[in-house]
Amino acid sequence: MVFLRSKIVKNESYSYLVKSKWDSKGKTSRQQTVKYLGKTSDVTLEDIPSEYRNDPSIVSFVSSVQRFDTKKREKYLIKTQQNMRKFLLGGDLKNAISIYTDFVKQSSVTNFYDIILRPAMYQIGELWDAKKLDVGDEHIASNTAMHLIENIGTKPKARSKEKTILICTPDGEYHAIPCFMMETYLSLNGYNVINLAPSAPSNSIMRHISDKKPDVILISVTLKDHINSCDRLIKNLKKFKVPIVIGGQALQDGNPFHDVMVMNTPSLSELSKMIKEEIR
Repeated sequence: MVFLRSKIVKNESYSYLVKSKWDSKGKTSRQQTVKYLGKTSDVTLEDIPSEYRNDPSIVSFVSSVQRFDTKKREKYLIKTQQNMRKFLLGGDLKNAISIYTDFVKQSSVTNFYDIILRPAMYQIGELWDAKKLDVGDEHIASNTAMHLIENIGTKPKARSKEKTILICTPDGEYHAIPCFMMETYLSLNGYNVINLAPSAPSNSIMRHISDKKPDVILISVTLKDHINSCDRLIKNLKKFKVPIVIGGQALQDGNPFHDVMVMNTPSLSELSKMIKEEIR
């Protein structure tokens, strides 16, 4: 059994990871220090030896420390984003999955997408735009991110809400990672999801809407070059009288569309609220 102990020295709390060991001769339990962790306010899950990170009391302790230490939490998130970016660019799926696994022990899938994976991919996109990455680098990062999302999507799904969400992109828009993040997130939250991304022709999208009768249509547009094709797609879909929600990097500088809902921030928690508003 392992647990954490703290000691106050000069008004500062310091923590130790301690293991309880049974002394058969003395017929008593003795405490053995596994690791000195330093200042309590600085402890993160990465400081805990991997074999003890799943212990509920350890996870609870680290989570409470990080909740009350904003600066430390911010440093932890920045470091985690940087590590995720490094692993994606290096094609290191194993360590990318490890980051996800450790993060969701103290948070949620939603926060992982919003706070870790999406910013890491955005940073990679900025490096690509600045010509600091070549095509191969970008493809390795994107493919690794896709495999990571697929791994997350294999987790058990919640009970179906019996509501159907259709996800698509405009013709010519091949950035599908945001769509797969939405698909995994919504599936894990019990929705039936039809993901037609990337770049399905408008007639194919309309056929699936007619056949599947979704409750909400989500359109993702990443590049501004596809605003016009997105506008054409919206005009074609309005005849179905199904709520349409649009989001994506291309819309951060403003909303060129009318009579449709637009996500002002690329947040899955915001998306969830908008969907609930539309289908309640």
